[in-house]
Amino acid sequence: MEKINCTIVTPEKLIVSKEVDQVIAPGIVGEFGVLPNHVPFISILDVGVVKLFYDNLQDKYVVAGGYLEFDNNVANILCDEVFTKDNVTKEEANKALSELESKLNEEKPNTSEYENINKDLLKYKYILNVLFEGEK
Repeated sequence: MEKINCTIVTPEKLIVSKEVDQVIAPGIVGEFGVLPNHVPFISILDVGVVKLFYDNLQDKYVVAGGYLEFDNNVANILCDEVFTKDNVTKEEANKALSELESKLNEEKPNTSEYENINKDLLKYKYILNVLFEGEK
């Protein structure tokens, strides 16, 4: 069975590079999946979760936007920020979420600052709900 060579990178470093069976990513118009031999395309990514499926396993990465380019069974995912249990703790995420909720209450709705804070809130909610799901 053919595989996808998938890499996830930020401006600072390579997060992961592996052969996978499928990639699920958060596009700006909704979540989408990519299988081997998909037609070439580029998609803008929203805040959400990238899921890599391989050997009956699944890895999850919380991304803060970016884009995915796919061509010839190579998926390159380029993101501003990528979160895993290796680079964020549950305590850090809870603290950031609390601070952002306080900031959001001080902002007027329908402003760019309000939208930016809301996007960051969403990112930390994904971190807590996806990376630390089921943990007390």
